[in-house]
Amino acid sequence: MFSHRGPAKSRVALAACGVAGVLALVGCSSGGSSSSSAASAPASGSPTASTSPIASTSASGQPSWAASLGAGVTVTSPQAFSPGNDSPGAAVQGELSALASKKPTTLCDYQQPSAQARCKAGIGQVPADQLPFASNTAIGWVAIQGTKALVGTTGKYCTPGQAPECFTNSDPAAVFASAKAFSQLWADAAKSPANSYSLAPCVQVAGKWYIYAAS
Repeated sequence: MFSHRGPAKSRVALAACGVAGVLALVGCSSGGSSSSSAASAPASGSPTASTSPIASTSASGQPSWAASLGAGVTVTSPQAFSPGNDSPGAAVQGELSALASKKPTTLCDYQQPSAQARCKAGIGQVPADQLPFASNTAIGWVAIQGTKALVGTTGKYCTPGQAPECFTNSDPAAVFASAKAFSQLWADAAKSPANSYSLAPCVQVAGKWYIYAAS
């Protein structure tokens, strides 16, 4: 995890997890040191998340790794989403679009309701030149199990002042292709360091989807 300088960043820690670390400025915890996950590349220059060969698909059109997720998991292929809360992909796209619009407070609308107040209270205190930014972003594969979901993304994600400052993922099946069960991938995503690629964990609350914010 990141070490953070200044109280403003720790107060908005709930906005950090998910969206492949794009909200790294507020971290996934209020302290600790950065560590690499199995899905990230060495931290040099502009690291790229390790990618696997394009996964084969079954007769049903599902990727070969889908069965490893376990029973009751629905997998959807990469596609475009409009920002919103009607699906996990829409919630993740909402945060990406909020950052692109230079209106960071709106990204808190896509955090789970219990985290939104603290998110809005803190993120406005982050200097504009410390806000993360991203380019060439897209939603990758999405896996849903009940009221939880994991969303893959591609693109280049950068956070000023962090080391490494940027990382890139070009594989929409990255991490999913590790053939781990959904429960393990969820646990990994919830605790992933913010300066490396990870799946974005989402939760459904009152019929709407939001980015999961670890406490």
